[in-house]
Amino acid sequence: MQICFVRHAQPVPEINVDRVANPGLSELGVWQAERLTDWLATEPIDHIISSPKRRAAQTIQPLADRLGLEVAFESGFSEIDRNSKIYLPPEILFSKNGEYAQQAQAYVEGIQSGDYANIGWDNPDDFQERVLGTFKQLCETQPGQHIVVACHGGVISRILSELVTAKERLMLRVFYTGICRVWADDDKRFLMTFNEIGHCCASRDEVTGPMRDGQVMELSY
Repeated sequence: MQICFVRHAQPVPEINVDRVANPGLSELGVWQAERLTDWLATEPIDHIISSPKRRAAQTIQPLADRLGLEVAFESGFSEIDRNSKIYLPPEILFSKNGEYAQQAQAYVEGIQSGDYANIGWDNPDDFQERVLGTFKQLCETQPGQHIVVACHGGVISRILSELVTAKERLMLRVFYTGICRVWADDDKRFLMTFNEIGHCCASRDEVTGPMRDGQVMELSY
């Protein structure tokens, strides 16, 4: 069984007072999802899973529509920040400038101090246990032979850290709509590819360039 773990496309920022943040995709994110759909639609995918977060669901729904498949939502693949009232994409969260600088600084300080409950994060140990347990269950049930899982950078990092038997948890940078392929059967589980992003620069037939209007945006994917 091949599992294609896909990080969601770029979302918009969202800052709430009384509800959990659950942003959808930005304009660039919609474009990234379109490119991902064109790329993966050529493969023999027979099952699609998504985190229930909008940014993951909106990334993979176009592919499901193209293939005529239903999306199975799995809360176990939600990100560590699943209960946070703030969502700032990493390129904003770790920037010291811009309109969200004050909120970003407070949020990062919460991460660095380990004040997870106050910022709506799972405890990292609980997060790892949840993600790896969900991954193990997927490998055991094998609902398809070519599966796509739309989820989050932190989720993918935890799974891949386990597969490469890292002594410490790796913080792997997975780009928006980056594809990481894992093979799983009764005897073994291993990483096949990491962070495929060719679909953002090419189709299956030709190089198309990194942006639809010829604009090159640094770290856009």
